[in-house]
Amino acid sequence: KQWYQRRVRGIRKLAEMVPNCKDELGVKQQRGHPAATRDTNGQGVKSNCGVLQKTVNFIQELQIAHSQVVERLQEQNQVLVEMAKVRENLKRVEQENQLFRSQLQTHGIEPIEYSSMKQQNTI
Repeated sequence: KQWYQRRVRGIRKLAEMVPNCKDELGVKQQRGHPAATRDTNGQGVKSNCGVLQKTVNFIQELQIAHSQVVERLQEQNQVLVEMAKVRENLKRVEQENQLFRSQLQTHGIEPIEYSSMKQQNTI
């Protein structure tokens, strides 16, 4: 009897945890073994198989969702790595640009500022 009660309580907990599974809760009419489907509070489960099937479906949906989240995180991490490389490259190019500007000034050539080039191109 205790085993049945533990089983019913466990299935009842599953039914309460799994979305759209509460419709499986209620008192099941079973001939000869009314305690088999009721816990100590007299509450029972209409369909153990229904609860278990919905639980399996829910777990499968969670696994799929988890896989999708992991995949998105991996993609995001890859983008972050690529962004770090671009930032490093930009920093290197800016330093190189500054070096070239200094060399031009050393030779008496005044480099054109980017903002003046931009204004000339928009006219």
